[in-house]
Amino acid sequence: MPLRPYEQDQMFLLPPSLNEWVRADNPARVFSEIIDKIDTTAFRESKEEGRPAYHPAMMIKVLLWGYATGVRSSRKIEEKLGQDIVFMWLAGLEKPDFRTLCLFRTNNKDALEKIFTDVIIVAKTMGMATMGLVALDGSKVRANSGIDTFKKLEDWKELLKEAKTEAQRIISEAENIDKEEDKIHGDNKRGDELPESIEKVQDRIEKIETLIKKAYELGKEDESRVSLTDAEASFMHKGNTSIPAFNAQLAVTEDQLVVYADVTAEPIDINQTKKAVEAIEQAVKEKPKIVVADTGYAGGENFRYLEDNKIDGYIPSEDERHIGGKKRQKEMEHLFAKEDFTYDKCEDKYTCPQGETLRPAARTQIKSKYSKREITTYRTERGTCTACPLREKCTTNLKLGRAITRDGYEDYRERMRAKINTSEGRAIYGKRKCLVEPVFGQIKTRNGFGQFLLRGLEKVKIEWKIVATAHNLLKITTA
Repeated sequence: MPLRPYEQDQMFLLPPSLNEWVRADNPARVFSEIIDKIDTTAFRESKEEGRPAYHPAMMIKVLLWGYATGVRSSRKIEEKLGQDIVFMWLAGLEKPDFRTLCLFRTNNKDALEKIFTDVIIVAKTMGMATMGLVALDGSKVRANSGIDTFKKLEDWKELLKEAKTEAQRIISEAENIDKEEDKIHGDNKRGDELPESIEKVQDRIEKIETLIKKAYELGKEDESRVSLTDAEASFMHKGNTSIPAFNAQLAVTEDQLVVYADVTAEPIDINQTKKAVEAIEQAVKEKPKIVVADTGYAGGENFRYLEDNKIDGYIPSEDERHIGGKKRQKEMEHLFAKEDFTYDKCEDKYTCPQGETLRPAARTQIKSKYSKREITTYRTERGTCTACPLREKCTTNLKLGRAITRDGYEDYRERMRAKINTSEGRAIYGKRKCLVEPVFGQIKTRNGFGQFLLRGLEKVKIEWKIVATAHNLLKITTA
């Protein structure tokens, strides 16, 4: 069988065109066309001295294509710019080094946020990103910080004391060996240089002092776990373990376009609903008509906000498999649930299944790290429950009897519960896991995004926006 000619040193009669080496149906072409239509002047610096800067459109293209294909490290992108035909074509054979790529990513927060918004606007002109139904969810994404760098703030304070004591010991020892100066320092040194050991200790002291100062500025308490490498990351529960992480938020449309992407250091989602809706309205000049989210967003304040803004919300107060059931702790399942008591708004009282009246007995301010509310406790007259024939089905507290609690958002919760408990409500809420959860899966699996590369809350916000923008561009290419 004859063989085709093989010659690695083959010369070209005419210079080759990279454009011919990228397939016409390659998604990178759509990436390039969309970014060419977007205004990138916000990235440009007004400098007259020095060499000309790289074109921002080129930098955006290679950065977003990297995130879309799982190449996030600036060093890896630099490597691709010399090896990968698609990267080389997007860059027009330019070869910015990894430091330039890294600085471009971290120094252009506002401009990169505008790119995220501009891509959504492009999608809307194509009939995508409609604001009918939006699904909101959060996911813990590992921070660029090791577990062993996390300690309680009070432990860091103790380590600081130990480091200062060690520094003093080293200085004292140095003073006591003055007679050995010539042997220790040699003839070519003055003798007043700091020993290497004290320099290391002083460096550790400075780092811990900076960490403690930063932690207090962030409102951390002595019991809070803080990382030496990223003070703004939090120690969060994920599955059966705990990891240093940030809480990454997404809101997606029915065509899985991301219209909101943000990051918080709070491990819970309850304070994110209002932020998401306001950010969506600011970005696309339109509020979503329907918002669905899981029970992590089920706060009374959120329910009231959605109603006040005429947004149809579907956020259950209980886990999905318990929707429509009575919310009871396992050890209390044999007792009457709160739903078995009837509330009279006019007289501000509850009536129990036996017909007895529960009236306000106490008001309590409940304040947690991330929220606060006032609750009212309702009880019967003392002794009423003791003689009740239904007592064993109602309460285990023989002295005070049954108690029912209520806050100022109970009406909103009841309306939300009634709405979700309908067949239509269940169907609408059921869309959530088919919309936003797959997007997290695509980002983490297809795009290889399992951990933030940058450190600090503001920088990881930038990185998450880049991730969301790359995802949207991929969605547009397949539309």
